[in-house]
Amino acid sequence: MATQRDKKTGNIYKIRDKLESKFDEEFEAEQNYLRLKREQEAKTKLTSELLLTCEEQDPFADVGEPTIEFSLLTTVLQHIGQLNRKVDHIQKEVEDVSIRVLRVEKKLGTTLATLEQLKDVVSISELAQKSSDPELAGFDFNAVSNEEELNELDFKLGADAEYQGNLTKWLNVKIVSEDSKNRLHEAMEIVFKRDFLPKCSWKGRSKPEPKIPMSAQRNIMELFRVVGSNRFTTITDAFVAKFFQKKLPYAKNRVHLQRNQRKGCRLHVKKQPDTTVLQHLAGAQQISIQCRAEPITVSRVSDNCRIVENA
Repeated sequence: MATQRDKKTGNIYKIRDKLESKFDEEFEAEQNYLRLKREQEAKTKLTSELLLTCEEQDPFADVGEPTIEFSLLTTVLQHIGQLNRKVDHIQKEVEDVSIRVLRVEKKLGTTLATLEQLKDVVSISELAQKSSDPELAGFDFNAVSNEEELNELDFKLGADAEYQGNLTKWLNVKIVSEDSKNRLHEAMEIVFKRDFLPKCSWKGRSKPEPKIPMSAQRNIMELFRVVGSNRFTTITDAFVAKFFQKKLPYAKNRVHLQRNQRKGCRLHVKKQPDTTVLQHLAGAQQISIQCRAEPITVSRVSDNCRIVENA
């Protein structure tokens, strides 16, 4: 059943979808308007060229048979005129696209800022609701420090459903991260003492003497699976197992860290493209035409990229 926070989050994404649809409609309308405008300008320009050609020619002059050189010159001039019109058309399209991209970026930035503000408001209100839960008013939990307390906690989680629910709610209040790995890391910092984790391993195999097998604590692993999930992602038992298999071998390196000094999991974030390329696109264009044997080259140069298109 959807919670109040899920409903609010859903409303935020609906608002974003509506704004994106509105931006797409405005973009298509501008595109159609510019296309019609360019077609009208092309028709007007062609009509003007035909009228000027007719006025310059003498209808009573004896032209005679056109020579080969004259035909070739006429063909070359026609090609040059077509190329000039294509270059003008490309330059105008690039300028129009650059202006529209800047408009869309501005609107998108405003939308994202608004969504972030709404998200913060929803998170703060939900955290306040969790903190004021009357069921957690007298709840207290002591971190596990030995094998006896570990087995007792695992047994209590499996036998007492009310205690399991209260502990889950209490951990969700304490954990502030959204990423699943960081949520598991914070839960591990709260549930276990640091000097106890070096005594554990996933399967219990170790030399010269065996360690406490963490994989045998089924109910505790289920607790970590629940608190490690967020409102968008539900992790699996294999995800929790892989987390402990990576963390437990290095638990002894964390014993001497301060209690409030926590090393979270590293998140690999893909680098976003530089938006300054689009901002400088319109002002840094260079169009070169070579009428000899070399092909026509249209190059657009900006501060961060170089794009070359050969005709």
